[in-house]
Order: sequence, then structure tokens, then C-alpha cells
Amino acid sequence: MPVQPSQAIDSDLAARVAAQAASADGRAGARLGAAIADVFAAERDRLDERSRVAINRLAETTVAAIERDIAAHAARLLEARGLPDAAALLAGNRAMTLPRLVESGLIRDPEVMGELIAQARIDLIDEALAAQRAPGSSAALLAGLAESADGVVRARTVTYLVADSRRRLAHADRRAELPAALHERLAWWVAAALRERLGHGVPPEVDRALSEASQRSIAAHDDAERVEAAATQLAGALDPAASALPQLMIGSLGESRTTLFVALLAHALGIEPAEARGLALDGESDRLWLALRALGIERHVIAQIGFVLCEADPQRDVETLPEALDRVVALTPDTAARAVAPLRLHRDFRAAVRALARSPRA
Repeated sequence: MPVQPSQAIDSDLAARVAAQAASADGRAGARLGAAIADVFAAERDRLDERSRVAINRLAETTVAAIERDIAAHAARLLEARGLPDAAALLAGNRAMTLPRLVESGLIRDPEVMGELIAQARIDLIDEALAAQRAPGSSAALLAGLAESADGVVRARTVTYLVADSRRRLAHADRRAELPAALHERLAWWVAAALRERLGHGVPPEVDRALSEASQRSIAAHDDAERVEAAATQLAGALDPAASALPQLMIGSLGESRTTLFVALLAHALGIEPAEARGLALDGESDRLWLALRALGIERHVIAQIGFVLCEADPQRDVETLPEALDRVVALTPDTAARAVAPLRLHRDFRAAVRALARSPRA
């Protein structure tokens, strides 16, 4: 017997209602899972509210900035190619993609989120360091380096100051300065989310415009402009002797230049800047103090650095600092250097070693 139109409509409606119910059920399950994870998370693993707000804001501004670039250029291309409706939708775009990236789970990528979290935390530490600074104190370290008789140091210092000032001046709308590979990954996610918002049956011209706009955004990204890159270049130009390193480190923290502190640490240890940043942000272990001891730095200097960081970073506990320093300074610098030696290995090599260690032998 043929299906009547009313029956077909009822069937379609039922299917839509069932799909909506299933989707709502899935969202409810996801919310419950998140709530349970939050309830049982150890206190030390929870983000404080200030950090949570800073990370969310950085994620929002970063995705929105990439989205604006891609959507605006794709809209211009589509307008020129005779697709005004699609162009108008993209041109009027207002932060459409982040909710979809969150919903899909793409933005939960450990590398992308790890970078956003680290940069947001560095921002907060710098703010706290600036607030601790004694009234009337001057930024003598960077001012002196900017007037150095060494032309390379002078040029690198100016480049670093410009990059760091750009980051600070854009505080309200600050976007993360992602490494090239992560910027590229995020650009393609944003392009795919924009494509999805244009609906089903997207013509090839739209795909081509979004692809060209994404490639333009990727090509315009300059790793050398990142403040971390500028700090690394400055640390390399300084190449401080062991005797000069402690005061440079203390001075960089005193002037709320955590990125320079990290770069000096990375250069001195011969490790990647991201690894040094991880040490600086690790408030749960003695790794940073161990690394400083490996450089032959004396207890009172490590204590000075430790106190400043404990005061600026809520994830560090100043009350446990003396005991941690006692453990570390009991080691010779050579012993400490052997303990941190694995950090000098390539990160992919270390990841492979850890993966094999977790996997039992056959």
C-alpha cells in the first residue's frame, strides 16, 4: 500500500524528534561526565578561576582572529567570483566557529590547548611579577641591553622589546602566538567549520575560496615575530657566562619578562624553549630547582628565583620551597645535570621512550 503524504510527514517529524532527543541525551551525558571529572579532580589539578578565564579568553580571541582573516578574504574572493550570497554570509561572520570546534572536540587537541594554557599562564605570571615590582624601580636590565656596545645584542634586545610590548599592549584582544604548525592546524579547523556553517551542497568555488584564504593566513604567519622566538634570539646573542647567568635570570623576572627567563634557561641547559617553559610552569615538582642546580647556581640564588616565582604563580607553594631547596642543593651540579640530561633529547624521542616504557614486552 503506498505511503500517504501525512504518514511521510509524520515519519520525518518522528525521525527529527528522535535525532534531537539522541543529541540532547548525548550532550547531557557529556555534561554529566564533565561534572563527575570535576568533582573527583584533585585540587592541585584544578585551574583557579583567574587562569580559567584567561585561557578561555585567549582561545576565543585566537580562534576569532584567524576566523576573521579567513572569512573576510574568502568573502572577497567569492564576491569577485559571482557568489554574493555565500560572500555575504562570510562577510557578516561573527565568531561562529569556536563553539563548533569545542563541540567537535577538535579544540581539545593537547598540543593546541597546551600552548594556549602555557601562554595564558605566562601572561598571568608576568602580571603578578609587575604588580610585585617596587614602586619607582626601573627596567635597568633591558634598558642596558638596548644600549649595549655589542650591536647584535642591541638589535636582538630591541626586537625582543618590540615583540613583548606588542603582546602586552594587545592584552584585551591578545591572540596566542602559535608555532607555525599549530597555527596551520587551527586555520584548517576554522576553514572546515566555516564551510559547515554554509550548509549542505557547498559548491566547489566556496571550497576553493576557503582553501585559498586559509593558505593565505598560513603563509602570512611568521614564527620569527613570536615573543618566544625573539627571546630565544636574545638569549643566544647574550650567551652569558655561568657567572653572569643568575643575575640575568633574576633581572628578567624582576622586570616581568618571564619569556626571557625561559629563553635564558633553555640556552644555558641546551634544551628546547618549550621544555624550559614547562620547567618554569611546573609547580608540582623540583624540576626547575634541579635544572638551576645543574647550571651550578648556588642555593641563595635559587631561593631568590624560587621566592619570586612562588609569589607570582599560585600553582607554587612558598612554604614547601625551603625543603625542596635542601633536597636539590644536597646534589652536586654534575649529579643534577645527569638528572636533567633527558630533557636534552628530542621531544619525539623522549615520547617514544615513554610509550615503550608503558607497553609491556611480549
